[in-house]
Amino acid sequence: MHAVALTRAAIIAPIVSVLERVGAPVDRLLAKAGVPAWARTDPEMLIPTWSIARLLAEGARSQAIENLGFFAGREARIESLGIFGRLIRSSRTLGEALQRLVVDHRMFSSDGRVWLRACGEYVELCQAFMNMFDKSDTGWQQASHYVLMLMLDIVRLGGRPTWRPAEVHLQTGESAVLRDAEPLAAARLTFGQRATSIAIPRTLLDEPLSQPDPDVQVPRESIEAWRESAPARDFVASIVQAVEMLSWEGYPDIHQTAEFLGVSVRTLQRHLAEAGITHESLIGRARFATAAAVLEETNTKILDIALDLGYSDHAHFTRAFGRWAGCSPQEYRRKRRQMASGSKVASSALARLTKPSRKQPRKQNRSHGGGCHGEGTVA
Repeated sequence: MHAVALTRAAIIAPIVSVLERVGAPVDRLLAKAGVPAWARTDPEMLIPTWSIARLLAEGARSQAIENLGFFAGREARIESLGIFGRLIRSSRTLGEALQRLVVDHRMFSSDGRVWLRACGEYVELCQAFMNMFDKSDTGWQQASHYVLMLMLDIVRLGGRPTWRPAEVHLQTGESAVLRDAEPLAAARLTFGQRATSIAIPRTLLDEPLSQPDPDVQVPRESIEAWRESAPARDFVASIVQAVEMLSWEGYPDIHQTAEFLGVSVRTLQRHLAEAGITHESLIGRARFATAAAVLEETNTKILDIALDLGYSDHAHFTRAFGRWAGCSPQEYRRKRRQMASGSKVASSALARLTKPSRKQPRKQNRSHGGGCHGEGTVA
């Protein structure tokens, strides 16, 4: 079973910006597309990639903007894509920016891939969605056009703001919108290809990028934490991440998780059974991740942690935590604080960077081994 495709929530920022500008009911469109409300304020969190395509489709239909994906991509600034965009924008040359795009794309999205291909005097910047890509689906067409314009925006960092590619290949079907688009006026367009690509003259690769604004720079510890929280590439880990994202607004039941992932409850149950896990065990993992992070990084009272996690009393939480960690919450906190602080610094930096918008403690998708030993379920 393939991993559930997840992407950083920062990807919706330029889309939301366009929808707000035209007076669209953004919150309603986000809800209809299955995008959680926190996605607008927590750019490094993860959302299902399919929901981005649905948001574009719903926005285009309801606002009668046939070229919403193209328009949002054209208007976007690459640094608006969170840490991923800021790292690209901090590059010294276009060649370095493209290498950064290729290397760090895995930290930004688990859907598809981005790569560079040498073609004589040109280099092709290529992007392809996963096999689920449907050339006839409006949402995925909009998403592909959106990504194309983001790619063009990166190339223009090292060229001129009006630079135009000579050749462009697209995964989508025929599009009159793109054929009539000014940024592609000089390009030979080919549709229905296995990947979307832009041909870039090699001479542009050494072009220096303009100096970015000071706030574009990203602290090293934040980069490390961001990479540790990258979208998972296997099925079980991606479901765990999805459950942890949903747990920001209370622990989800299996119907909520299935809706978030865009699948039926029966399909989710079947895949979980094939992997040998249950939805309840994933909720237990999410609870433990929250408890462990709060114990390690704050001085919150054990009773308060128990109540925040939905336990009725201190004793119930302590027993559940012991089944998972092999020790009491108090002992876990003491042992973790005796260990080297490297991982703690990284996770705290990410928590500060994303500035959670609710009172419930932030969950970290990371290992908490080393404090205690044991296994079980926080139920």
